[in-house]
Amino acid sequence: MGECSPAVSIIIPVYNCGNMFLPCLESVRAQSFDNFEVIIVNNRSDDGTAEAARSVAEKDSRFRVIDNDEGGAGPARNLGVSQALGEYVCFIDGDDSISPQYLERLYRAAKDNDADISVCGFDFLFLNTGKTKKGMRVPERTYTRDEALGLLLGDTKMRFYLWAKLWRRSLFTMHDISIPDMYYEDAAVTPQLFWFANMVVSTDYCGYHYTRAFSVYKESRMTVQRVNDYINTIPIIRLFLESQGCYERFKGKMGMHIFHVYFAIPSVVRQCDAKRPVRENIKRARAKVRLSIKLSYERLRRLDLNKPVVE
Repeated sequence: MGECSPAVSIIIPVYNCGNMFLPCLESVRAQSFDNFEVIIVNNRSDDGTAEAARSVAEKDSRFRVIDNDEGGAGPARNLGVSQALGEYVCFIDGDDSISPQYLERLYRAAKDNDADISVCGFDFLFLNTGKTKKGMRVPERTYTRDEALGLLLGDTKMRFYLWAKLWRRSLFTMHDISIPDMYYEDAAVTPQLFWFANMVVSTDYCGYHYTRAFSVYKESRMTVQRVNDYINTIPIIRLFLESQGCYERFKGKMGMHIFHVYFAIPSVVRQCDAKRPVRENIKRARAKVRLSIKLSYERLRRLDLNKPVVE
């Protein structure tokens, strides 16, 4: 990196973020830590989001806008990483916001501990009620690679989300890690990033504010594709762990994520736009979860994950 390279590259994929977008950008501009660049990746927005992004970029040289015509949030983030100059990268969704010391606390925690990943707490903002709910808090501490990955796979004390974390950019570039073009892509890729991290650190600062449409377990746009991608997070994680020769060591830690998916299936299937009867789709979805655990590695590798079980 050159002398003028920023310490942190903030990557914001956007698609029709509406009136939540400008507050997101203002929360970035209000950071106590200012050695950053912002890469806004516009995914064919047609509601004024792209124009708002360009207006901010014209006034603040730290911001730039890239148009992305292919894929969803995963490819948009990959494009942002490919253009990033910072030692670290962080991801912010265009309808979320961050607290004033978000970058400072995450960056200082990472640098002080020579960590590849730093993690902070987060809250949920529910649009249907306007209320904020406590999401997750983490302590001030460091973790070895195995400790952190075990907590992540447990999906309780450390979550799969790409946001609320600072990532050393070389985790992506040195290990050729790309974020897949799917829903729930966080769960598919964060175990890979944690596996290659030498050190992970957490800070007790609650710095990220995640916007959700509903205060109950409900997605605003649940589709058949979303349901199938949700189920696929289980075999994708297992296949990666198997490829690294560590599945037997960590398979017990995956139990909570498997539990979450298995018992959420009836709810998400009922919300989606499936043509097949609900009961049949639930049966097929849960059968795939069981297969993803019981099949041998070689047979699982041959399984066509793109073939939907919920239709």
